Amino acid sequence: MTNDEELITTLRYFGLDDDDARIYIGLLRIGSITVGNLSQRLEIERGKTYRSLNKLKNSGMVTTTMSNPATCEAVAPLEALNGITQKKENEVVTMKKLSQQAVEKLEAIRRSVAPTKNSSFAIIQGRTNIYTRIGKVIEESQSQVYIVSTKEDLIRMYHTSIPEKIQEALKRKVEVKIITEVDDKQSLQLINRLGTSEIRTGKLPAKGRMIVEKDKQMVMSGSMMKETMDFTDEADSIMHTNSTEIVNNIFSLCSHLWKSSKPIEVKPMKIER
Repeated sequence: MTNDEELITTLRYFGLDDDDARIYIGLLRIGSITVGNLSQRLEIERGKTYRSLNKLKNSGMVTTTMSNPATCEAVAPLEALNGITQKKENEVVTMKKLSQQAVEKLEAIRRSVAPTKNSSFAIIQGRTNIYTRIGKVIEESQSQVYIVSTKEDLIRMYHTSIPEKIQEALKRKVEVKIITEVDDKQSLQLINRLGTSEIRTGKLPAKGRMIVEKDKQMVMSGSMMKETMDFTDEADSIMHTNSTEIVNNIFSLCSHLWKSSKPIEVKPMKIER
């Protein structure tokens, strides 16, 4: 993957599609330029260029002049991405302020329905949603948790809120253990940043992921996951269930994998976020 492709993948996480990202990166290289010339230089259809520039302008990543013809220019990366991050943080603050009132009303609705003890199953699609659900499993955990996955998946987890969820679980005296196949020192150092109780390496049954809490709940994906840092991958999916039979079977499998895996000698690292 080229440097530009990696940047385009990263910028998707900030709400940019491929054309938006190409235009922003192009403007950083070119500097101030008219829309027509920009469209020609980047070989992007003029209508798409206008639409992307309008989106980038509204996001605070591009400025345009009032001249005729108008010129456009990229906002400095630090200012641009900090601006988007701040907007997201403001949205979260607003959601938190509104959530208490909404939860009270929704709980009143839920209480009017007879409770059910049936097991639940859900399919979660998209990596952002997947890591949110994994974080929730760890956040709610009261007993031992296994995280079994590939090197790439574990490193992606570090770039989410999962490390903080793990630290909170450890404070509750919940053991969070990782099993993975990788055994090279550099990769293990990266994975160790998750801050779990212990990491072991061994042969995995498949190239998927299993996160399971004893007697409670679990998430499990299929056997094929793309080995990229793309958090917008909608093809990635997991099954989440609290079925006692399934959870206990998978927990037993993870316990067996743990016993047959090899402990590693990586000292605990403080999380620097």
